[in-house]
Amino acid sequence: MSDSSSASGSRPGVHAPRSAPARPPNRADIEEAARSSIRGRIGKSVLDGLYPVLALAAAILLWAAIVAAFEPPAYMVPTPRRVASEFLNQWERLLTNMATTTRVALLGLFVSTVLGMTLGFAIAWWQPLRRVLLPPLIVTQSIPKIALAPLLVVWFGYGALPKTIVVIMVTIYPIVIACTTGVTGVPQSTMTLARSMGLRSFALFGKILLPASAPHLAGAFRIAASLALIGALIAEYVGSSNGIGVVLLMAIGTQNTALTFAAIVLCGLVGSFIYLGATAVTRLATLGLNPSYLGSHS
Repeated sequence: MSDSSSASGSRPGVHAPRSAPARPPNRADIEEAARSSIRGRIGKSVLDGLYPVLALAAAILLWAAIVAAFEPPAYMVPTPRRVASEFLNQWERLLTNMATTTRVALLGLFVSTVLGMTLGFAIAWWQPLRRVLLPPLIVTQSIPKIALAPLLVVWFGYGALPKTIVVIMVTIYPIVIACTTGVTGVPQSTMTLARSMGLRSFALFGKILLPASAPHLAGAFRIAASLALIGALIAEYVGSSNGIGVVLLMAIGTQNTALTFAAIVLCGLVGSFIYLGATAVTRLATLGLNPSYLGSHS
C-alpha cells in the first residue's frame, strides 16, 4: 500500500480531491456570449467608421493651418470657411450633379460585377476560353480610358450609356482576375473528391468554387468600388451635359477655386461611402459563403 501511495504521490489514507465535472453551457450562457460578440463587433464597426471622420477632420485642420501660415492667394488655395460657404450657396447644384454621377458609377459597378464574375468563372473553367479572352482583356487595361471615352460618345451619343461603359471598362478587370484566381487556386484533390461525392456543374460551383473565390472577390469588389466614381468622372470630363465632372470643369474654367474644392471634397466623401458600403456587402456575403473568412478578419 505504501508503494502504491508513494507512487501516486499522496499520503496513506489521504485521497486526492476530485475536480468537479465541467458544467455544460446552458442556453442563457450561449445567448450572453452571442450578445457579447455582437456588441464587440458593433463597437469595432463604430470605431472603424470613426477613423475616416477623424482623418477628414485632421485634414481640414491641417488645410486651415497651412492657409493661415503661408497665406496663399484665394484663387490658388481657398480657406475651408470659403469652401464651406460656396458649398452652402450651391448645395442643390452640387448634390444634384453628384447624384447623377453616383447613379452612373453604381450602375456600372453592378454591371461589371455581374459580367466580370460570369466572364471570370467561364475563363477559369474552360482553358481554351482563357487562352482566347484573357490576353485581349489584359491588353485593354493598358489603353487609357480617357482616350476611348470620346469614341464612345461618338458611337453612342451623349447620355448615361457611354459613361456606364467607361465605368465597366475601369472596374471589370479586378473582378475577372479575382474569379480566375479563386477557381484556379482550388486544389485538384478537392475537385476530385467533390466529383467522387457526386457534385456536378452548379452544385460544384455553389459548394466549392464560389466559396473558394469569395475572399478574392471581396478584395476585388472593394477595389472596383473605389474605381467606379473615377470612371464616371473620366467619362463626364470627355463628353457629358451633367454630372459632378461637368461642374468641376466649369469651376476650373471660371477659376472658381472654392467651388472646385467643394466638388472635390464631395467626391471624396461619396467615394468613401461607396467603399464602406462595398466593404460591408462583401463582408456579409463572404461570411455567408466562406465562414473561415471570419477567423482571419475578426
